[in-house]
Amino acid sequence: MKAYLVPGLGFDHRIYKGYQLGDIDIEYIDWIDPIVDESIQDYSRRLSIKIPKDSEDVILLGHSLGGIVAQEIAAIQSIKKIFLISSIRSRSELPFHFKIVKPLHVHKLFSKELTAMTIKYWGGMHDYNSSEEKALVKDMVNKQSNKYLQWALRQLSIWERPNISNDTGIFQIVGAKDKTFPIKLMKQPDRVIENSGHFMVYKHSKVINDLIADELRYSLYQF
Repeated sequence: MKAYLVPGLGFDHRIYKGYQLGDIDIEYIDWIDPIVDESIQDYSRRLSIKIPKDSEDVILLGHSLGGIVAQEIAAIQSIKKIFLISSIRSRSELPFHFKIVKPLHVHKLFSKELTAMTIKYWGGMHDYNSSEEKALVKDMVNKQSNKYLQWALRQLSIWERPNISNDTGIFQIVGAKDKTFPIKLMKQPDRVIENSGHFMVYKHSKVINDLIADELRYSLYQF
């Protein structure tokens, strides 16, 4: 069995620092640049090239947009279980301000330069509080291309949940104080982490890592 970890929008594998899942091997899937006018379905297909098509023992962990991509991957190949961390199961859980990004072309304003200049204003609201956390976010975003960042925000705005096999288990972990994907919009999260925001994947890594490891042990016993 192997677990593939997908970061959130603009982030990279560093958000999963310290994650260990016992005997389960871990591999990171970082973002790649999209092709012009590429759909999130085709993009996810390209991103999943690391995952063996004939494997029946694949676990996906996805933070934020990474959780959305994990669901897209599960729609095209066999995935045993998906862990959504600070992510959404369906469009109904997407805040309204994200839904109007594409219609209003707001994504065209999104850039790593703008992120670096303005994080001091919005960072605290979205759970990037310390200078170390803000520096990490800026460094991760700075390593992405503006082409990818704008494409990713647009895809988030128009995303509709794909059809996924009932054999794929989905386990959603959300933060009680998440301002990016607020808990009030979540239908039935499997676990709520108190006093945690959108960056809990990094800030509360041990709690989430242990929770995932426990759920996997239970799932494997059930299988």
